Amino acid sequence: MVTSRDVQEIVEKLSSDKVKAREEGIKLLSTWLEGGSSHNFCKFIGLNTAKLRPDEIPHSETWPFLISILIKSASSEISSSKRRNPKLIYAKTLRIVVQRAEDAKCSGQLEVV
Repeated sequence: MVTSRDVQEIVEKLSSDKVKAREEGIKLLSTWLEGGSSHNFCKFIGLNTAKLRPDEIPHSETWPFLISILIKSASSEISSSKRRNPKLIYAKTLRIVVQRAEDAKCSGQLEVV
């Protein structure tokens, strides 16, 4: 079962200025996106996203917010890795998040039959 606290922990870590905290956040998000917990996590985020009004700013438990914070985190990883290559987990996780957000089963969109 996914809770707001779970998502807030991910967001908090991905938003950190510290490299180690961002790494923990990306690993935690990756864990939620894999295996059996993936469906529940995606459904939780998708339902919150579906409740957004067009004029509303996305909050932390929505796909748009999660994607934007992940992009910022990946950007920080790229800029902080001057002497080494950025870690691939950021790109892989971003790709998975975008795929899940676009998937009608996970996005919170109503499926048209």
